[in-house]
Amino acid sequence: MKKEPHATGPKAPPVRPQSSLYLESTLDEQLGLLPGEARKVKHAMTTAVTVASPQTSLKDAAAIMKQLDVPVIVVYDGKRLAGMITERDMALSHRVREASQEASIGEFMRTNVPSCYQDDLLFEVMSLMRASGAEWLPVLDREHHLIGILSRYSVP
Repeated sequence: MKKEPHATGPKAPPVRPQSSLYLESTLDEQLGLLPGEARKVKHAMTTAVTVASPQTSLKDAAAIMKQLDVPVIVVYDGKRLAGMITERDMALSHRVREASQEASIGEFMRTNVPSCYQDDLLFEVMSLMRASGAEWLPVLDREHHLIGILSRYSVP
């Protein structure tokens, strides 16, 4: 008869898998979020984005903003984010006011526009917006396609 090997040391306790609820609430606590607060940009952004090409005229851009009642147009060349122009840019810019209404928005848009990803943490993006003075931030997916816009005013 063969002897069974003798186990040495204490038996390891069974490991209970952590639930996703626990992990989620722990992350919320670490981030200082209250229940129900949006954590990711995708929870606070809007997918209703007004887009124009850089060749769009100032007159057409103003008409689009008025007709759709939107304060910002994201300038997208079809493959990448090219810039952004706002009502405020158009109203306050001396260059825009003196330009021909047929001039393209590509000449007057902001080209150094920060953007974010849909899965970025919302509080970090809001900090970036405050630091840069941006009121609107284009939201991209990880393939750098425009999928939405985040407004500084839509986040409590």
